[in-house]
Amino acid sequence: MSHEDISTVPSDRGDEVRSRLPDSKKLGFWSNTFILWGLVLTVSSLLVGGLVGSQLSFKEAMLVIAMAGIFNSVIAILIGIIGTRTGYTSAMLFRYSYGNWGVVLPNFILSITTVVWFAVILNLTRDATIGILGISQESAFAYWGITLLMAVVFLIPAYKTMKWIAYVDYLAVPAIVVILIVTIWGALDIGGGLKAIIARAPMQSASALVVFTSAAGGWLHANTVISDFTRFYKNERQAGIGLFLTYGVLMVLQYVGATLGALATGEWNIFLIMDRFGLLHVSFFAIFLGSWSTAMAAIYFGANMMAAPPIPQYKNEETNRKLVLLISWALALFFSWYGPDQIFNFFLQFLSWLIGPIAVTVIIDYWLFPERKVMYEDKNGSPDMKINPAAFLSWITGFLIGYFSQEFFISLINGMIAAGIIYYGWMRMALNRKSTPESQIRNLFRKKVNPVSIEPPLNP
Repeated sequence: MSHEDISTVPSDRGDEVRSRLPDSKKLGFWSNTFILWGLVLTVSSLLVGGLVGSQLSFKEAMLVIAMAGIFNSVIAILIGIIGTRTGYTSAMLFRYSYGNWGVVLPNFILSITTVVWFAVILNLTRDATIGILGISQESAFAYWGITLLMAVVFLIPAYKTMKWIAYVDYLAVPAIVVILIVTIWGALDIGGGLKAIIARAPMQSASALVVFTSAAGGWLHANTVISDFTRFYKNERQAGIGLFLTYGVLMVLQYVGATLGALATGEWNIFLIMDRFGLLHVSFFAIFLGSWSTAMAAIYFGANMMAAPPIPQYKNEETNRKLVLLISWALALFFSWYGPDQIFNFFLQFLSWLIGPIAVTVIIDYWLFPERKVMYEDKNGSPDMKINPAAFLSWITGFLIGYFSQEFFISLINGMIAAGIIYYGWMRMALNRKSTPESQIRNLFRKKVNPVSIEPPLNP
């Protein structure tokens, strides 16, 4: 689809999740950047930062945070600019590297993990709420009633459009900045100053390399699907600046603030940190806004993933997106009942092993193969495979190496390097032969089925 004039764009297509976003629907720099800040200036960043501070010494924690900031900035910019140039959501971009049918794999993985993120944030916010109200889990009606009410509030902006998400973020971003300032001030106050906090920091209880996987993995998911947001930027320069400010500056500051809070209190959960400061009641509304901005973005991502082809379209693009959104929301409630927040640290690591190979495959396919970049950017360009076996092989190899190399170097990086080598090697070989991995596999099986031509026997 080409970049259409607004008069030719049907209103029932909403945020264009199954086609290229027309120029008429792009937003200004600050609108887009506030949406990104609302995505990152959230409770989840404070949770990850607290997790880092609760397991590492101050020096090790700062090193891990700096590394995570650089890593996330690079990944986000490389993938985000693709979205700005093409106007496609992540689900539509993944078709080029995984194939028109094969895209179901990354879309399913990212949608399910996004839904789990929604459940994690919902549960943590719910637990803080019932704590303030003095409601116990034994009061099942009140307990699950509050859970359902919060879930509905978190859903509404995502059910509307990207502009509604921006409206919430206009409130959430300043609120989380206040929480960040309060966290740093409270940590310094209760901890007796920065030097005292560093001196009293607990003994390192985890490997810095393992914690890096959690810290980077905490935002690798959002980085991999960041084109859902960056496609609304008007040009790649705006996208690059917005992403750097988001991941290179604000995310790092949040990690630092939450780490100081964790070192000063011994808690990693931002709600518990605020409670130790005696400020939970005062700051709860601001933290709630942060949870809201995270959760609505998560469920929006998840719906976009599963509303894209090859999933059949119901009625029109926007109706289809909203239907899938409601299904994703219901699934998030199921995960909320299961309680994924109880295994938060492992969840972050598992995310990195699952998603790292997907991210590196998309980056290599667009940035290292000029002949394939044309397909992405041409208004009439379309994927050249139904299923790309190179992408599937690189994903499963990257995941397994990441999972089984936890004791060696950085498991996230191990998996991404392995996946990248396999994908680049096979794709380069196929492209040099004017072919595709799919065609190579098809031809290989044809040769095995018909190794020689069968001719009728001669008459004696």
